Amino acid sequence: MSADPRLGGLLLADKPTGITSRAVAARAFYVLTHEYSQLRGRRKRGAEPGDMRFRIGHAGTLDPLATGLLILLLGRASRLSPYLLGLDKTYLATLRLGTATDTLDADGQVTDTAPPPAGVEAVAAVLPQFTGPIMQVPPIYSAIKRDGQSLHIAARAGLEVAEPPARPVTIQRLTITGARWDLPQPEVDLEVLCTSGTYVRSLVRDISLAAGTVGHLAALRRTVVGPFDVTDAMPDVMEASGAELAARIIPPSLAMPYLPAVTLPTDLVGAVRNGRQPLASWFDALPGCTLVRLMSTDDLVAIAALGDDGVWKLDTVFPAVKDATSCG
Repeated sequence: MSADPRLGGLLLADKPTGITSRAVAARAFYVLTHEYSQLRGRRKRGAEPGDMRFRIGHAGTLDPLATGLLILLLGRASRLSPYLLGLDKTYLATLRLGTATDTLDADGQVTDTAPPPAGVEAVAAVLPQFTGPIMQVPPIYSAIKRDGQSLHIAARAGLEVAEPPARPVTIQRLTITGARWDLPQPEVDLEVLCTSGTYVRSLVRDISLAAGTVGHLAALRRTVVGPFDVTDAMPDVMEASGAELAARIIPPSLAMPYLPAVTLPTDLVGAVRNGRQPLASWFDALPGCTLVRLMSTDDLVAIAALGDDGVWKLDTVFPAVKDATSCG
């Protein structure tokens, strides 16, 4: 872990319910920039390439209702976003049967009701229909954009919004982990392992309809993103101090352990950061790889990608941070 936020990196947060993902990132930014004097929200005029504007984003939004693993991207690590957004994800979801809502979750307004099935067997019987590659219609209340505007903004403004087109997703695992039929509205707990871009709200809607009723998402918790697990995430992230946040930062050099790595000779580190393209011979020991981390002895220098033309090129470069060890 890194105690120096200027180096950037990943921060695994266990997001509480009732707040947006952006609010978690904004709070972390506020605390860190106030407790570490060398962090800046704005880049200075005339700054050198390694003297970067500090910022915090996240890799994959969680709805306000949802809890669980939110990967914050600090500083230089914001450049890792394209490599993290596509990772598979695991969720624990609660399906509430008998009522449908406009947002497809418990935060929305009820739009329809129907008698629930007699037992959980009706839900279990339809799950195979939703396992493997499927076509899924995303919610209208989503961040998907049409004509430059997010659909949920138009929907909340009272505008008529057509459903987005169906798109392919893959559900690798879909299992029932619990059920409660003694409630006014029966609930079914599900574990879902899926590809990026899957909307669990839509999945719950479709399972309910296939079971002969309607339903909505009552609760959602993200437990896994790629190699990252919520058990390693920081609890109480909204109350943590800057020092507590900094102590949990995963440096860029350790942020993508699932990608192979090549350690560069010292004399090539600066050259690669200045745009020198890699040679094919650097990857002779990694046949079949298409993305590789280029490392110095202790930092991530760049990510190289094998193009369709068979030529290795720099995909993303991570500038050095000057005088990072003096942060405080």
